[in-house]
Amino acid sequence: MLLKANDCSENEVTLIHHAAHCGPDVPPGSLTALKHCLQAGAAVIEIDIIPIADGNFALLHDQNLAELTDGSGLASQKRRAELEDLSYVLKGQKTGEKIGFLEEALSLLERYPNTQRLQLDLRPFSPLTQAVLRGFVSLISPLQNRVQVTSVADWALRALSRFSPELSIGFDPLLYLDIVDDEPRPADMPPFRIGAYGLRDDHPLSAFQWGPLGEYFAARAAALLVQAPQGCEWFIRAELLKMAIDAGFNWIDFLHHTGALVDAWTIDVDQPEQVNLAKFLVEQGVDEITTDAPARLAAYLHAETTF
Repeated sequence: MLLKANDCSENEVTLIHHAAHCGPDVPPGSLTALKHCLQAGAAVIEIDIIPIADGNFALLHDQNLAELTDGSGLASQKRRAELEDLSYVLKGQKTGEKIGFLEEALSLLERYPNTQRLQLDLRPFSPLTQAVLRGFVSLISPLQNRVQVTSVADWALRALSRFSPELSIGFDPLLYLDIVDDEPRPADMPPFRIGAYGLRDDHPLSAFQWGPLGEYFAARAAALLVQAPQGCEWFIRAELLKMAIDAGFNWIDFLHHTGALVDAWTIDVDQPEQVNLAKFLVEQGVDEITTDAPARLAAYLHAETTF
């Protein structure tokens, strides 16, 4: 479930249930996982959606069907009829859970009025054409006041803002600036270059070290601000936010001065250093934190212990 900050700390932070993740035996991001989160009283739930070939939207994180389903090929190249009979795979085992679709998720949301927001993370694995995005807006419009659309695709978010100015949107600059870690990364996913400051960044500013790291972060934040729709919420990797703050640039304060909210993702409560990172970012004024286990994180944030 999700708790507000005044339930767990003196700062105002919201904890978001990541990818409708509800326990080890339910495929994350599935309709069953979403239903469990809704039944548990989660106030904000994040779930991934992929546009497919016929204009529908599947509840999938990865477009390579062999990764998390018993299918094969790319989801973005399939039609709904080709996906409906596929099942999610969990821990290498086929489950009885069929792939879900966006309108089914919205129907579930409608039945649980206490959930404040369903965050739809729109994955740009196929051309997000004007027609696709208009169809998307039409699909979510009945529940638009309880839906937020987030994406790494700033171009799609700008189009959605034009089609529906009142739609709540969020931008993740992951394709433009990211940390270097051990996580597997698709070869075709930008940024392709590790720049002079040790970050993934294809911008010319990262070609060489022209000044302190903090000034580099400030310049990159200003450039990214131009790309994002005005007034959108920002979803930034927690480690990247801390790196900027440690370098002398408080990206959270910078965005707050533009009127934007900031979410830090994704905190793993099973790692003590991640819990300490969450506490640090709460102290720095972050507005939201995305995690798989919001109730546990809320308890840790309420405690005075440092791990």
